Amino acid sequence: MSIAEHNNVTELAGQNLNALVARQRSQFRAEGEVTYATRIDRLKRLKALIVENKTEFAKTTKREFGGARSYEFSLFSEFASKVEAIDYSMKHLKAWMRPEKRKTNKPMNFLGGKGQVQHFPKGVVGIISPWNLPFGLTVAPLTSALAAGNRALLKPSEFVPETAALFAEIVPKYFPEDEVAVVTGGAEISQKFAALPFDHLLFTGSSKVGAKVMQSASKNLVPVTLELGGKSPVIIGRSAKLDLAGTRLTFGKLLNGGQLCLSPDYVIVPKALEAQLIARVVHEAQSMYPNITENEDYAGIINETHFARLQSYLDDAVAKGAKLTIVGADQTRASAGNRRMPLHILQNVNDDMLVMQEEIFGPILPVMTYSDVAEVPDMIEPRRNPLALYYFGKDKTEQAYLLNRVQSGGVCINDITLHYVQEDLPFGGVGASGMGAYHGPEGFRSLSHARAIYSQTMIDVLPIIGARPPFGEKFRKNISKILGAI
Repeated sequence: MSIAEHNNVTELAGQNLNALVARQRSQFRAEGEVTYATRIDRLKRLKALIVENKTEFAKTTKREFGGARSYEFSLFSEFASKVEAIDYSMKHLKAWMRPEKRKTNKPMNFLGGKGQVQHFPKGVVGIISPWNLPFGLTVAPLTSALAAGNRALLKPSEFVPETAALFAEIVPKYFPEDEVAVVTGGAEISQKFAALPFDHLLFTGSSKVGAKVMQSASKNLVPVTLELGGKSPVIIGRSAKLDLAGTRLTFGKLLNGGQLCLSPDYVIVPKALEAQLIARVVHEAQSMYPNITENEDYAGIINETHFARLQSYLDDAVAKGAKLTIVGADQTRASAGNRRMPLHILQNVNDDMLVMQEEIFGPILPVMTYSDVAEVPDMIEPRRNPLALYYFGKDKTEQAYLLNRVQSGGVCINDITLHYVQEDLPFGGVGASGMGAYHGPEGFRSLSHARAIYSQTMIDVLPIIGARPPFGEKFRKNISKILGAI
């Protein structure tokens, strides 16, 4: 079946999405306890899916990017790191599932009262994934969902239809439909998917679409985890090692052609260090990606719409006084069909420019300067609550000053994006960059219901403290011990 035929069939079956959720929920209820052995089995099957189909998925993603996508980058970022995440979850799952003992209040604690928290699966989890890392950002939340004992419906992005169709073909070979199922189709199906009565919905994508997803989910009171984006700043302190900062900044900025939610969006650097930092960035870009427009290690922009959007940011910035440097090329693109966009550095930028208002999601690097670090929080405030904050420097006082005054989903000190692949750290946004977190233990907890369980012996506690009507002096005395005279 062709992609178009597959999508058409799915769209015709769109009205049956509720039935698919109901079927998974029915099987979930019938299953009862989702044992450790069952969860490990599902995680092993997911790992096998990755290992056995990595080549076909990586090649498909490369085609989706018009051939301009690094095969090695795909294997590392979307496959190897996800296998490591699954191994991590399997290693720690038994500990995560263990009931947590909690203390009980007086006098219940003296009379046999016991408290604990147990993490139970929520049920059916919906996962909406984006186009920029279409495999990895589908499998990562699915790992957390399966570890927590849930069933799942997957909705890959309509902007990568070949990848979505491949998911629909491959997943049934490893999971029955009532365990994990794939829904494909266009924007209309995505809207219907977001409105389904899930037990939890996890969305990765833009803030604008995330707001619509949350609105749709609210109609069924579905709890959501939103992994969004924002304009993640890089702050260069005066104590920074500029060569190191320039190397890591360039590497992070040009990963996947700048099309990552954690991509460093703009740089704030002391005015006296601006020229030196830019020189290092230019040198590193040319070293990592010589002849960038034909470089197999470098990712192109996903489509012409996004390419035109990036060009509009550049045109707007230059028209408003920004200085533009195109690294390693004389123009934005080598030819009409080539969407490998070189690094564009913008200086003298201001808040009136579109490039400082919208998430860039491409190889454009605006540079802002400061005289005193006390200026930096106010410079970031118009672009508040980014997904990540990157700081380079050795000054602990300065570091603490910024961490306490600039909100962000996560933080990297002297590096870029690598907090994302630390499985023992939560990954998530704050405010406009998202809500909730997953990965590792946080993923398990986010997609579980932490259930309070209190158990008491046969001793009747309430009469002991006079808390059963008719109320009398004994009860009033016990209350006054807490509140004072009554």
